[in-house]
Amino acid sequence: MEPQLQPQSRLVSIDLVRVFAMALMVQGHTLDVLLTPQVQSAPWYNFWLFCRGFTAPTFMMLAGFSFALATVRKFDNHIQLGSTVFKRLRKFAFFVLLGYSMRFPVHSVRDMKWITPDGWRAFSQIDVLQTIGFTLIVLQLLVLTLKNKRAFAGLTFTLAMMIGFGAPFAWNSTTVNSLPLALRSALVGTAGSPFPLMPWSAYIFLGAALGAVYVMVEATPRVLRYAIPFGVLMILAGVRLESVAHRVLSETNFWPTTPHLFITRVGFVVTLIGFASMVEQWVPVAPTKIRSLAEESLLVYFFHVALLYGSMWNLGVKYYVGGTMTFAHAYLFVIALISSMLMMAYYWNRAKKSHPWHSMAFRAAIFAVAAISVA
Repeated sequence: MEPQLQPQSRLVSIDLVRVFAMALMVQGHTLDVLLTPQVQSAPWYNFWLFCRGFTAPTFMMLAGFSFALATVRKFDNHIQLGSTVFKRLRKFAFFVLLGYSMRFPVHSVRDMKWITPDGWRAFSQIDVLQTIGFTLIVLQLLVLTLKNKRAFAGLTFTLAMMIGFGAPFAWNSTTVNSLPLALRSALVGTAGSPFPLMPWSAYIFLGAALGAVYVMVEATPRVLRYAIPFGVLMILAGVRLESVAHRVLSETNFWPTTPHLFITRVGFVVTLIGFASMVEQWVPVAPTKIRSLAEESLLVYFFHVALLYGSMWNLGVKYYVGGTMTFAHAYLFVIALISSMLMMAYYWNRAKKSHPWHSMAFRAAIFAVAAISVA
């Protein structure tokens, strides 16, 4: 007789998908940095770029889903201002601060007076970390305001649909594009932001809505495998709607905002979660180890991006050997970097749990050195 799966148990499938997305993320950025221009002009490269576009939606939907799982299951702990909520808000604000620090245009605060308009423009652009941080803050504020699970699920779903389908109009709006640079960069991508809130926050809101429903109906992890046919139908619908989108929407800013891609990407993530729920029992790694890796996804994001592209603290691999490798050589680097990032995530997660005070002191030292270096 099979043991009954409890709805409150940890969702291994979600952790599996997050770890898989981490590997895809590191692979994508590494190949982007290392491959020669000749390789990047090959016909297969454009198809590969299209497939890369599924990585960020996966992270964002899972961020929203995980937020809802943790929140709705202990809803009463999050509807009043207190230590739990303040700790969360500090964590989410740190994501935003970390994201902007990666785009800091000078090496020292003393040099800020020399920042050019192009430098301020680059600094104001928002990436994955800021979008996740800002949206999770909004989700927590919605919980505090609504104080109702059903209202939370309904409003987050509504926001996801409004943002996902309204992004093309916001990007082409004269009013939105006349906003101050920092606000415009946060909302839309016309100032160069790679992951503006419109449409990318829609994936987080939708993930939160789905996670809230999952908890409220007291579903078991086994139910997730039935997501596969729904995900496949969404992928097919999104592909078929491309021609409709071309007729209805302006071609200006079409590809970064088109709702047909929003539908397709959501379908991909839903299908991926369904498949993960089916194969999790055959994965030869303990669920606790998978969880340790998944919990450090943002750490992996920060470190590998800084290593490859550089930051205010380092020049990055791109500066030294960017655009110089064939596919075979670059993929050896991919394997090495994925392995090292997963090892870092696992052992750091273990250190935090087994030696909390030591790890806290280490983090404080790192932040102090980083702050001093830019003073």
